[in-house]
Amino acid sequence: MSSTEPATVAGEEVKVTLGPDDIDIMNRDPDEINQHLKVTFSDIFAEPHPTIFSFDKVWVLSYQAFTATQLWCYRILSLICGLPCAVCWGIEFACISFCNIWVCVPYVKAFYISLHCIRKIFEPFMDTFVAPCYLAMGKIFSSIKVLVVRE
Repeated sequence: MSSTEPATVAGEEVKVTLGPDDIDIMNRDPDEINQHLKVTFSDIFAEPHPTIFSFDKVWVLSYQAFTATQLWCYRILSLICGLPCAVCWGIEFACISFCNIWVCVPYVKAFYISLHCIRKIFEPFMDTFVAPCYLAMGKIFSSIKVLVVRE
């Protein structure tokens, strides 16, 4: 392959699309895998009866403080840590995929092939010595009758 030919996988040119058309900006959890993280003020705080209500202004300001703090803290943390975390998790899942494809699956296949050879050795032994013992024990115990008497 010359340096001017495009790289291909399965006959198709390898392209990494980084355009905004490939990602839904509005629905960022399309598979709803993080529904348990939807936490609102009312999920945390509740004043069940008017006799223990705080001042209305305190309640409203508490709501605004909670909501703004939650929003901006998340935005700042994602600004600082989001890209490094995305890179780290991309590497992690690439390594898991690599190990699964190039190490685990071939190892399991080799193990099954080895087990087949071992089975060929032990199967005649089991058929000759062990199976007759179990068949005999089955015949012995199959003739036992149990009678339950209730008084």
